[in-house]
Parts: sequence; C-alpha cells; structure tokens
Amino acid sequence: MLRLTSLRLTNFGPFKGDQVIDFPEEDGVVIVYGENMRGKTSLLNAIRFAFFGRILGRGRRDAALHKVGNWEEAADNQIYGFEVSLDMTHAGARYRLVRTFKPRPGVTEPEDDGDYVQDYFLERDGIVLGRHQSKIELERILPEQIARFFLFDGELLQEYEDLLIAESDMGPKISEAIERILGMPVLTETRDSLTAAKERAENRHARAAQGDQKTREFGNQLAALQSERGVLQTDLERQEKDLDGLKMRKTALEESMRKMQRVTALFDKRDALVDDIDKLKLRVTEKKERLSGSMSAAWCSLLSERMRAALVEMKARETQLQTALIRTSVLASLSAEGETSCPACLQPVSEDARHRVQESLAQHGGSAGADEERELAAVRRRIAALEQFIGDANPQALRLEWDSISQDEREIYAKGNEIKVIDTQIEDVDEEAVRRIRMDLESAIRQISLLEQGLNKTRESLHQNGVYRDNLQRKLDKFSGSSFDVERKRRDLAADLETLFTKGIDIFREQLRRKVEADATTHFLQLTSEPDYASLQINDSYGLTIVHKDGSEIPVRSAGAEHIVALSLVGALQNNAPLRGPIIIDSPFGRLDATHTDKTVAALPTMAGQVVLLVYEDELAPARARAGLKGQLKSEWKLERRSARHTELKPRKD
Repeated sequence: MLRLTSLRLTNFGPFKGDQVIDFPEEDGVVIVYGENMRGKTSLLNAIRFAFFGRILGRGRRDAALHKVGNWEEAADNQIYGFEVSLDMTHAGARYRLVRTFKPRPGVTEPEDDGDYVQDYFLERDGIVLGRHQSKIELERILPEQIARFFLFDGELLQEYEDLLIAESDMGPKISEAIERILGMPVLTETRDSLTAAKERAENRHARAAQGDQKTREFGNQLAALQSERGVLQTDLERQEKDLDGLKMRKTALEESMRKMQRVTALFDKRDALVDDIDKLKLRVTEKKERLSGSMSAAWCSLLSERMRAALVEMKARETQLQTALIRTSVLASLSAEGETSCPACLQPVSEDARHRVQESLAQHGGSAGADEERELAAVRRRIAALEQFIGDANPQALRLEWDSISQDEREIYAKGNEIKVIDTQIEDVDEEAVRRIRMDLESAIRQISLLEQGLNKTRESLHQNGVYRDNLQRKLDKFSGSSFDVERKRRDLAADLETLFTKGIDIFREQLRRKVEADATTHFLQLTSEPDYASLQINDSYGLTIVHKDGSEIPVRSAGAEHIVALSLVGALQNNAPLRGPIIIDSPFGRLDATHTDKTVAALPTMAGQVVLLVYEDELAPARARAGLKGQLKSEWKLERRSARHTELKPRKD
C-alpha cells in the first residue's frame, strides 16, 4: 500500500521558501484548512507534479509550469522555479521523490516553460535509483492512468456522471481507468499475447499449406487474407488513436466553450441583433419605396373636398346632358311618320306627352345634338379622373405607413444601443479567438463523425476477413499430412487458449463489477440520508444508478446525489483494487448539505487507509470534523495568509 509520510514544497505556488507538511504513518484522516486562493489546489497539484511532472488546470488540461513558481520570490529576489519533495512508503520500502523545475543555465529572467529544465530523482531506502529503474518504480507505485482515483477534486467527481451517458467522450476513458485500477490490464494483456500467438500459428499453418501442391492455392489465399488483416488492424489502431486524440481535443474545446459561455452568449446575441437590424433596414427601404409611389398622389388629399364638390357638379351635368340626349332621341322617334310609341319603353305616347317633351327641350336649350354628346364624353372623363384622384387621396393609409417606418427606425436605434452595450462588455475579449474555438469545435465534431464512419467500415472489413479466413481454415482442415497436423494442432491449441482466457476475463470482469456494485452500495447507504434508496446498480461502464426500494431506477439525480454516488464508487474501487493508496480530495463537500457532509465525514476512514481533506472552514467546520471522525482524525493543518502571494503551512492547534 502506498502511504505519504511528508511533503516539502520550495516556492511552489503561494508556498514561499521551504514549507513541510508531515502525514501520520497510521491509518486515519488528515485535514488541511484553507480559504479560497490560499493554496489547497496547489497542494494537490504539488503531489501530482512530484509523481508525473505536470499539473492540471481547469478542464483537466495541463497548466503552464513557469507560472507555478512563487511570485513574491520572483518579484523581490529574482528567484525562479520550484521544487517538490515527497516522502512515502510502499511495499515495505521507504522512498523519497524529488522533482525540480529550474531555469536553464544562463537564463536570468525566464518567460516560458522552454526557459526551464525539469529534473527528478528517486531514492529507495536511502539509495538513489537510476533513471530507468526510477521510471519503473514510479509506474509500479502509482501509474498515472489511475491517479484520478487518488488525487481528485469536485471537478473530477462531476466527470463520473459521464459513466451513465453512452455517447459520452469521457465515459470510456474513465471506464478504462477503472479497469486499470482493478487490475484488468494484466489479464487483457495476457489475452492479447495469446491472440498474437494464435495469429503466428495461423501464419505457420498458411505457410505449410503454401508448400503443398494440393493446398497451395488455399495457402496463398489464406496468406493474402492474413496480410490484409495486418493492414486492416494497423489501420484500425491508427484510426482509434486518431479518434481518441480528436475526442480529447473536442473535450478540451468544449471545456473552453463552457468557460466562455457568457462571452459566446453575448457574441450570439450581438450577431442576432446585427441580423435583426439588417432585416429592419431592408424592410424600411421597401416601405419607403412603396411610400414614394404613394406620395405621387399625396396632393390629392389636400384637394379631396373640392374634388368631391366638383364631382357632384360633374355628375349633375352628366345627368342633365344624358337626359337631354335621351329626350331628343325620343322626340325624333315620335316625329317619324306613323310612329305613336315610345322607342325606349314601347308604350303608346299621347299627343299631350309629345307636347310636354317638346316644351322640356325648349326650356333646356332646345334639342341636344353632337355638341352635347361631346360634352357628355368630356364630363365622364372628368368624373373618372376625379374618382381616381379621390380614391388615391388616403391620408390615413399614408399616416400608417409613416408610423410603421418610424417604429422600425426606433427599433433599429434601440437594437444599435444594445449592440453598443454588448461591445462594451466584450471589448477586452479576443473575438477572433472565441470564433476560432467554436469553428475548431465544429470541425472536430465533423472529423469525429467521419472517423467513426471509417472505423465502422474497417471493423466490418476485419469481420469479413475473419469469415473468409475461417472458411479457408475449414477447407484446409480436410487435408492431412505431417506438417499440416503439427501446425493445425498448434493453431487449435492457441485458439482454444485465447477463447478460454477471453471467456475467463469476461467472467472475472462481471464478478469484479458485482463486487464493486456491492461495495459501492454499502458506501452509498452510509452516505445517503434518503431512506427510500435501496442500492446502486452498475452498468457495463461502471456507471452507477440509484435504485428505489420499490425496485425502480431514479432517472434524474441532483448534483448532491451525483457527488455521493461518485464518492461511493471511489470507495468501492479502493476496496477492490490490488493497488491501494491515499485519497486526497480537494473541496469534496461543496455540493452537499449538512446531513450528507456529516455522513461523508464519518464514512471517509472506511474508503481508504489514508485520507487527506483539503477544505475551507465554512465547508467543514473543525468542530464538526472532530465530532464525526473522533479518533480517526490524525492531524489538522491550516494555510495561513501572509500576503496575496505568500501562504504558510501551520499545524492547527486550536
């Protein structure tokens, strides 16, 4: 079991000069109290740096090391770089690991990581090991691939939620790391060795077939298929590696986008406002064009009353002229020889009526002729023109059109002011960089989609290759011969061993999953305050679902519930892992209420032999921690502020 005994920091982050924290050698919990920005995360990163030579920033990405050195020492004394020394025990031996990050010789004012040199050495029981042996020992003590289960924070706990999401990019990575801590790689690597042995046996079998006249054609085909399989397998490995790289890039870009969520929302809002303004301006232009055509007759509205009066006069004159022309026509018809009926109504016309028509014509100027007909046509043209002008005279419609244009222009002005406010909020933001990240993310998603399609085709080709090879192998098995029999037996033995081991791995993996499920349930029931929760149910990726006492699954979980489930998984993995070590947690109670905090504190000693908590007092009050842990609380430390760039590690005595 790995146990930390001492951590010495020299100008690491806010820890100015040499500072040391000693860990008790017996099982229990150590608590380090510190307010925000005092150095809790720096302590976690110092241990990570000692083991792996790297530190993590937000989004689980590597952070620049040249920014880690103590700022006050650099500013006041021009002392750059830092050193971390870690004392520990493992498998009965004592180790001291020292890793440094110092300026290159001749560099007086380093500016980036390239101006520094990183170095380390490892002592075992007081003897300095060689570089190659040190690398082997460190990989044995704490492989980097499983470090997430020993050194983690609230952000890492959230990643475990991805184990329940089938299409998650991070889920398979965490699942792979879980199997590594549980010791599965030893078995899978053995299986892979047996697969390679089977392939070698198949190749020998194919070569033996090529040497026999009866089976040469089969042997040649089999050799060609095996050669094709090698190419396809190489392509598959390359594609899988490329896909892993793209998914890691996508995850990093998504994290960058999440960090810039507010900024990107402002950019999106501004772009939408610009688009709205463009549409409004186009609409205003179209309305003004329509209004320009309408304004050519706008003068009509000023003369509409006079035109209506003139129209009345014109219609009266039209009636008068039309009557005169009709009466003249009637009278002319009646004057014809023998005619006694009206030509219009075909009724008999008396002599008295004839005289009245003649008198009426005389009173109105006499008989109407060609001049009246021309005047009537002219009057009708004037009436038509007046009616058109009066129809065009619609001031209300013009007023509504002007009001609509004014409303659009006010909206353009208001949206323009919104854009000015947004521009003020993002004036210090590199807009091009934000857009580039978004474009890169979209590009990565497209590339992942294309690569996954290519992977599916390669896997299908490998499957077809296997089908063809199996058919050829069955045909070859019908032939006998000394060389065939020996190579066939070797091939069959290798294939049987691979099949046996593969089935054994599947059985062991399932048994291991069930043990993790049972232990996680035990931890979960210790941690949760909900009496209706009965257990946890594990999936193939080691994701855990809460099960109600009625047997149904809890589909939606709160942030606090996710936190409890993740802690339960970590405890279960510690219980079942061949490699045991300390749990060092940064701010583990941020999403928990008081009840769950108390339960978690009480359960921590059951999760690992050595637990180190990095908390602030409002997150876990010292009195609450002492009451919950009792004799399991082995030591308390505090991070005391000396300045914004200077924190000191002190044993807590109050």
